[in-house]
Amino acid sequence: MHNNWKPIIQLIQKAEYILLTTHVNPDGDGIGSELAMYRVFKKMNIRAEIINSSPLPDEYSFLDKDNVIRQYNPEQDGARLGKFDLVIIFDVGGVTRTGILGDDLTRHNIPCICIDHHPENHIVCDEKIVDSKAPATTCIVLELIREIGDYIDYDIAEAIYVGLMTDTGSFRFENTTRNTFRVAADLLEYGIKPNEIYNRIYESYTPARMSMLGTVLKSIRYESDGRLAWFKITQSDLKNEGASIDEIGGFTDFVRSIKGVEVSVMFLEVREGQTRVNFRSKGRVIVNEIARKFGGGGHYYAAGLTLHKPIAETIELVLPELRKTITKIDI
Repeated sequence: MHNNWKPIIQLIQKAEYILLTTHVNPDGDGIGSELAMYRVFKKMNIRAEIINSSPLPDEYSFLDKDNVIRQYNPEQDGARLGKFDLVIIFDVGGVTRTGILGDDLTRHNIPCICIDHHPENHIVCDEKIVDSKAPATTCIVLELIREIGDYIDYDIAEAIYVGLMTDTGSFRFENTTRNTFRVAADLLEYGIKPNEIYNRIYESYTPARMSMLGTVLKSIRYESDGRLAWFKITQSDLKNEGASIDEIGGFTDFVRSIKGVEVSVMFLEVREGQTRVNFRSKGRVIVNEIARKFGGGGHYYAAGLTLHKPIAETIELVLPELRKTITKIDI
């Protein structure tokens, strides 16, 4: 990565009050990116805030040591948005992925920077750095930080590592390269502990989550000679298991791990009349092409979308496209 950071650094140096944000249902990459930059700005004595449309998932709460990440409240925060003189958006390929905060930001003419690694980026900003070859957005952020100055410490390295680890599937996915391990090795020089980070994110599941996973595994439906596996989670399912939407992350990845499955899909009833769909592929089916047909997007092998339709109707719309795609490919 050898990006032209000069225009972005100039915007940052001119700013006095910066808003940092990431996509709805934030993951380790989005959270790690915004926290790393927040800590750099704090060292630079630049005033900044982190506000996201969605709450901080429990598994990443250990990163937010000073409780600086807030969920957007339109009533409390809406009138304040105009006070920011720069917005930096991390790990977002489309404006709808910023949620209600993004909708409200469009009403203000605030200079904007987007830093992302999705293969397709439709965000309109004053400056953008989009590097689809980067395994995680935090890797691009790391490059920016090094361009700004010598600011990396334990907490910043930890935040960057979390983004790298989670977006590479703990260094298992196809986006893991030799350079990925070089970056990880550099970050370990700051004393971060990979085993502790992994345990906090992946080995701190609640009984309710595991109960919900058991229900999912018993309800998987297989199609296309077992190459397609899909499941649905309704609000009733969550209530019966005492689980929340925040506790189902990773279910689609788990189902993908089944022998013979090439694509796994989750249909989640977010609320009545709204359904989220997550796609995961082992690498032979490009699922973001399917997601884009319904207004979604993502990476080639990990994508998603949200439709303002009931879950049954969403399933009827999306499954035929999946079946057609899998049938066309010689697997």
